[in-house]
Amino acid sequence: MPFDLAAQPWWSAGLAALVLPVLLFAGGRRDMLAYLAAYFLLFGFGPVVSHLLGGTIYFGTNTLLIGRAALGLLLAFAGVAAAGLLLRQRRDIRDPIQQLETGRRMPLVPAVLALLALYALGVLAWGGPAFLAGNKLDRIAVAGPFHYDYLLLEMCACALYFIAQESSTGRFAYRVNLGAYIAYCLATGERDFVFVLFALVLHRELVRTERRLPRSVLWGAGLLLGATALFALRGSGSPGGADAGAILNQGSVLFVDTWVMGHVPSTEPYMHGASYLHALVNLIPGQHRAPLAQWLVDRYAPGSDSGYGFSLTGEAYANFGLAGIPALFALLTAVHRWLVNRVDRAPVYAYASILFTVAWMYGFRGESQSLLKTVVYGAVFFGVIRMISARGHDSARAHESARAHDSDRARDSARADDEEAACVSS
Repeated sequence: MPFDLAAQPWWSAGLAALVLPVLLFAGGRRDMLAYLAAYFLLFGFGPVVSHLLGGTIYFGTNTLLIGRAALGLLLAFAGVAAAGLLLRQRRDIRDPIQQLETGRRMPLVPAVLALLALYALGVLAWGGPAFLAGNKLDRIAVAGPFHYDYLLLEMCACALYFIAQESSTGRFAYRVNLGAYIAYCLATGERDFVFVLFALVLHRELVRTERRLPRSVLWGAGLLLGATALFALRGSGSPGGADAGAILNQGSVLFVDTWVMGHVPSTEPYMHGASYLHALVNLIPGQHRAPLAQWLVDRYAPGSDSGYGFSLTGEAYANFGLAGIPALFALLTAVHRWLVNRVDRAPVYAYASILFTVAWMYGFRGESQSLLKTVVYGAVFFGVIRMISARGHDSARAHESARAHDSDRARDSARADDEEAACVSS
């Protein structure tokens, strides 16, 4: 009997896990891609392992297709490994804080961070005890209609980490905003801050001068336990549910992938890139195409108020089958490598590297539309701040130049008067 990898999920999980030591051996202990792969391994293969060990998994998961879904995840890791080994991470990356040029400072950053912090604190004060009762949807309703807009803005704002370090005011504003953001997420039952913190830890460890085992391992473990406790608390109201099964059962990637593989192409044909085109179209104001998360709800549970999210692996399969999965993840890996390798060359790369890392982690359990939206809107966010800061800087320089010119004219006039007085007296 020929060996069928799609029927052997243990083999898929084991081979995917091998990608981590391979990346660390080839790229060194600071290879950021290895730690991102560890995150993908947990959220992708965690439910697979839980099922194989006899534990519970996300309700509605098609157990007959778990092997095929595991194969799809393995292909995603193959794409990451292939691109990651071809495009190596630089080993001489310096601290972007030391590379910031005086002429490139962005004085508007502290003001933006302060405004976001004030907004979060205002919402928390307005909601008060209402955030302590009800489920997640109830808490989001208390937070108001700008909840998701605020979360998106915070992803962008937190990516300003290196730029905010250029002044004591910026560092203080960043810390206050980060604290307010975490408090807001805890109050509303959101875990977005975990992805942000993990991306920040990875980038901070990347530019450290000490050559030792990266502390990101310990940070990652701590953030994982915190996220698991928050997930258990949000789901059952008690942190006691944060056991090994809860750690393995993070997210609904396996449910989404098995459903898509059972639905496409047997019920609906492959999309052949339509979802990616819709993601681009949705960036145009006034245009709207239903996201894949809604597409799933409309077919799996029509009329339901619940959401199941989606997955990048499921979207790639829905468009091009198994072949689309490694191609997509190789492309994402190449973009990530390109940004990380330029993180110390300009403020925009330092910002974009953090933002793309967060967007990729967040989008792994979502779809291309959310990833693309975060990246594009993040670029606009940075561009506006940079443009206004540049205008303010140019205006200040023009004012300073005018003052210097006036001072020179006054000095020349005074010298002429002195010379004229000397001639008269002589």
